[in-house]
Amino acid sequence: MQVARAPAPLYTDKVGSRLILLPGASRLTPRRFTSVSARSMSIDDQAAAGGLYNVEVHSNEPGMRCTVEQVMLENAKEHCLLIVARGLSHSSFSVTAYFDELAHTSIGRHLIVSKSVSSTQQILSACNTSLPRGTIFVTDIQSQGKGRGNNHWVSHAGCLMFSFTDTFRDGRSLPCVQYLVSIALIEAVKSYVATLDPGDTYLAQLSELKIKWPNDLYFGNEKIGGVLCNSNFENGEYFMTIGVGFNVSNEGPGINLANIIGCTGDVDMMSRERLLVHFLEKYQERRHSFCIFGFESLKVQYLQNWLHSDQPVVLQETVCGVVVDIDLVIKGLTNAGLLLAEDSFGQKYELSPDGNGFDFFRGLIRRKYHE
Repeated sequence: MQVARAPAPLYTDKVGSRLILLPGASRLTPRRFTSVSARSMSIDDQAAAGGLYNVEVHSNEPGMRCTVEQVMLENAKEHCLLIVARGLSHSSFSVTAYFDELAHTSIGRHLIVSKSVSSTQQILSACNTSLPRGTIFVTDIQSQGKGRGNNHWVSHAGCLMFSFTDTFRDGRSLPCVQYLVSIALIEAVKSYVATLDPGDTYLAQLSELKIKWPNDLYFGNEKIGGVLCNSNFENGEYFMTIGVGFNVSNEGPGINLANIIGCTGDVDMMSRERLLVHFLEKYQERRHSFCIFGFESLKVQYLQNWLHSDQPVVLQETVCGVVVDIDLVIKGLTNAGLLLAEDSFGQKYELSPDGNGFDFFRGLIRRKYHE
């Protein structure tokens, strides 16, 4: 009797037929369950019993589904993934609606979906060098959603959560990819909302939707979205995994898009699928100029949509063990993407997002020191 042992990845080809990749196996070996208990268990029950996450793999390019699926199978054991047939992940994200909308982008044609995983960012980051460029992973819920540094993104159903892969050759541009994504996200939200209301009533409600430097979206004083970028270098290219979270219709924490435009009574009209396609279109459009001209080509759009122009802040530095406060005014960003500030004497300060701690709503910037 052959029994599957968690967390070995289990490939479900169709209901009633299973292929098991046993630990240490170099290839898939077909095995059928012969025990009554195994046959009687639903796929969800098998996944839950083994601590596995159901995921589906789709592609609208012939032959590419198998490529993506094989990469996911090779990483399934490490991330407790159960690769299942279409519809069996029970995700509320509609694959059909997504591909019906997707028409004008090369990114997003290879789609992985799940009802729940640990972290789409963590999983794709582990295998992004093997996946086709533009592979995207969407989930309804994350148990270990990632934020900048050691922060966590709290993930609830109704939030648009996804990660996707991309490649860049110029390493100097990598710190600015988060700005590119932030611009594309805020423009996508506005273009999507405009399709819901030809009279622009909804769009007018988004005047307070802004970018909090470097890569968060806020509405007023409440966070509504965020961006995270990780990269690996291999064979002369930087393989980037880009993660996005945006509150569409989820119930907390914080505000969501349905609250802002007043659609709380009709959340069915809030389509994660259509918003995602709007994002991919904006991202591809902005990426083209970014790759040719760098962040300078996007800086105006970024500054038009951020919170911080002429914001007074206090930079706290430690000098000989004493904390010194320096009064600054934010003036913009450098072409390299550093925060540009100025003191009362005209002295300029260029501040990196990774070398400083920011509490903009308290007007504080703290230097980070590493021993």
